[in-house]
Amino acid sequence: MNKILKYKDLDNILLFVLCTVLFWCILKYLSTDMNLHIESIIWVNNGQSSYSPHFLFFFILNFLSFFSSNVTIMTLVAVLLLAISTLGKYVISKYMLSEVVLDSKFEYKVLLIKVISFALIFCFAIPDVYNFFVLEKMYLGRIPSVVWHNSTVIAVFPLAILLFWKQLKIFDKNYNSLWSKDIWFITLLVVLNIFVKPSFIFVYAPVTALFLVKDFTLEKRISHSIKFFPLFIGLVVLFLQYISIYYYQTGTFVSGKSSLTIGAPFEFVRNFIPAWYIPIALFFSFAFPIAAIYYHRDILKNKAFLYALCLTIFGILISAFIVEDGPRRLHGNFTWQNIICAYILLLSTATFLLPKLLSKNEDVKIKIILWTVFMLHFLSGILYLFKLYFVDSKLVHAH
Repeated sequence: MNKILKYKDLDNILLFVLCTVLFWCILKYLSTDMNLHIESIIWVNNGQSSYSPHFLFFFILNFLSFFSSNVTIMTLVAVLLLAISTLGKYVISKYMLSEVVLDSKFEYKVLLIKVISFALIFCFAIPDVYNFFVLEKMYLGRIPSVVWHNSTVIAVFPLAILLFWKQLKIFDKNYNSLWSKDIWFITLLVVLNIFVKPSFIFVYAPVTALFLVKDFTLEKRISHSIKFFPLFIGLVVLFLQYISIYYYQTGTFVSGKSSLTIGAPFEFVRNFIPAWYIPIALFFSFAFPIAAIYYHRDILKNKAFLYALCLTIFGILISAFIVEDGPRRLHGNFTWQNIICAYILLLSTATFLLPKLLSKNEDVKIKIILWTVFMLHFLSGILYLFKLYFVDSKLVHAH
């Protein structure tokens, strides 16, 4: 047995340890949404509030903390949960990449999959001179493929990626979906996504419905109709969650009633960057898939990439026009799906390009260009972590 296969779990252990240290530093030295989430659970335990309708992460954290109101205990449990979630994101990404290179004949293929999967965890929107030195921002106004400051987004990531991956298999016209285990598993994933953070389902439901309708045939109408079952259950749960949040204001931590409305185009993002800069921000957020489309037009025929691209476009449209009216208007709660979709799009792009990277028939210059762009995304993510800790933390503590 070769060394890579013999120590096949070593990368998982190293990533888990790295993420544990990283999340501990973020929770201890930065003021983020994660600290507020821990505080909100303490309010629940003290009877000052109730769980939000997307309660699952908070409840699990509370349960594993033995319903304690001790911040240190909750912080330790939160760090472990977030590290496990990130590890799950990494492991699922490895499996998706390995599916396109089934004949792992050479050790370097296994190692390459691990390297790309690891890099994907840290990939970020590429900064430019204007946003880094003039706006002095890396995150706000961009669509990165990772966040390190919001616990529910981090927690839902592996569930969203797994849902994307499993749904791809259901799109197969020849797939027999007559109440298969996959249909039930996808339904469970949809519900779990909603109960942790519903953001990804906002784009998953309509885009998936369009893909299913496109392949619908009368000859297999019963089998194809069953494929809509997870969407139906998801929409029912989303509707109940909507009523709970916006009618009963369940679990809200802000005073005043909120509702949904149509805002001015890109209203939220224009609070942080000028309107003229939005196309540039989008370009540098998705430089890797854009470059892949430019050099390999056939990527648009790849179902995984096309599905991810449609999810991403629909997510951007939602964030561009749907806003909350009331005290949460500037909270940007309809932008979270973009981060998940951005990661899935990068992962789908890497999955498509990996066989070409291994092929001796592909143009070497194109390979170098594409994977250099990918590395720029990765290095941008490392730069963002340094900025987050060494610059932004000083700003936090200055207050």
